[in-house]
Formats: sequence, structure tokens, C-alpha cells
Amino acid sequence: MRAMRKILPFLLASLFVLLSACSSVVHPKVNMMDEFGNAVRWSDWDMAWQFIDPATRTSLVLPGEEQDRLEHIKVTGYNVRTSEPQPDGTIMQQVEIHYIDQATQVERMVRSRQIWRTDDGGDHWWLTTGLPSFE
Repeated sequence: MRAMRKILPFLLASLFVLLSACSSVVHPKVNMMDEFGNAVRWSDWDMAWQFIDPATRTSLVLPGEEQDRLEHIKVTGYNVRTSEPQPDGTIMQQVEIHYIDQATQVERMVRSRQIWRTDDGGDHWWLTTGLPSFE
């Protein structure tokens, strides 16, 4: 019984460490979608571009005029409204983005439908729908 009292605090501490380590494991999908959202929130278009599916990227080459226009967009809010797994293994998100076009100083809102796909068995997720359209 005495030996049990001595080892019990050690066992409880070990259990606590193991449980806290498990809670910090984040699924790559969630992490990548959150990171994309953070890039958009900070209007970091170069970083956001890195999340675009390479196959999609080749067909969406940003002309200089569009890059200049994005420099004038400052995002003030990015809210994921829905996130639903699709039968084909993709994830569809509906996102609401509030932004200010610095040329007009008017706040606007755009809804963006995002389709995310994975390769490498779920280790990397790609946005197939490109950057949001700010009109």
C-alpha cells in the first residue's frame, strides 16, 4: 500500500502529460485551412497564394493589375460559415470576408465558396478554387 502511495503521484503526472500531448495534435486539414484564413485576414496574398492547388495556380496566373488591386484590399473579417466533407473526399467551405478597398474607403463583404482537396493521404490540403474575388 505504501509503495502505491509513492507511485500514484508519478502515474497521475504521467497520465496528465500524455493527455495534454494528445490534445495538442492538430489534423493537417484543420491547420492548413486555418493558416490560409490567417493569411487572408492579414491580407498576406503571397502567403495565401501558397495554399492554392498547383494545378489551379497555373490557370490562375495573377496579372500585374490584379496583384496591384489586391495590395489595396485590407481584410477586416474572415468567418468560416460552413465546412462540410463532400462524397468525393474534398471539403467545401462557405466563407464570409469583410474588407476595405483602400481606393474607395468603403467596407464590403464577399462570400467565397472554397473547395479543398488533399493528396499524400491527407498530409497536405490544397485550395482548388483560387483566391476570393473582391469586386
